[in-house]
Parts: sequence; C-alpha cells; structure tokens
Amino acid sequence: MPVIPDLPWTAAPVADGPGVVVVTHLHLRRFRDVPAFFRDSLAIRAQAMGAPGARSLYLRAQPLARHFTTVSWWDDDAAVHAFVRTDPHRAAMRRWRSEMREFSNRSHPGTPGVVPTVQTAAALSA
Repeated sequence: MPVIPDLPWTAAPVADGPGVVVVTHLHLRRFRDVPAFFRDSLAIRAQAMGAPGARSLYLRAQPLARHFTTVSWWDDDAAVHAFVRTDPHRAAMRRWRSEMREFSNRSHPGTPGVVPTVQTAAALSA
C-alpha cells in the first residue's frame, strides 16, 4: 500500500483514438535519495501536465520502498519522445540514471476514452 496517495492528472478534453500508454518503474539504490528524487518527480509531473500530446499521468510514490511508478497516456509516440527530450525530464534522467537499482519502461496501445491507472497498467505489464 502506498504511503503517499497516487497523484493523478487527466487533460480536459482527452484526444480521440487509443494513444500510447507508457508504464515506468524506477527503484532507487539509496533511501537518502528519495526526497530529491520525489521533488524531481513532481517537477516532471508539472512538465507533463503542460506537454503537447499528454492525456493523463499517474504518479505512485512508495518512498519507504524507494520505488516510483508512472503511468502516462499520450496522443502518439512523437509526443512521448518530445517530452523525454525536454527538461526537466531529460536532466533528471541523466542525473538519476546511475542511482537506479532498477528501471523499466514499456509502451502499450491505449484504449480510446479509457484513462489508464496504475492498477490497469499493471495488467498490461504482466
């Protein structure tokens, strides 16, 4: 069970079509890095909320486990690629790459009109 409530966001209105769902799991090596990583996660969340092509985002932070999960829904792959190449996301991933114990990132086709959640994305990644 997460210690911090999931932080959802959904654009209004959501574009038509299935879009692309991206599920990312990040596990930090050291507990002492959690506060700074969480701050960066919130900055990236704010970036996503204004990014072209972003439909929704869930951020799940499990600080005691040093684990973070994001589920994002995008209009297309081009929107995802533009987002990851832009700061603060780009700078944070460069900064944290060596501090990750585990990192995984998978893309899946979305379902038109259905906002993905952490729970529904778990089924996609299984």
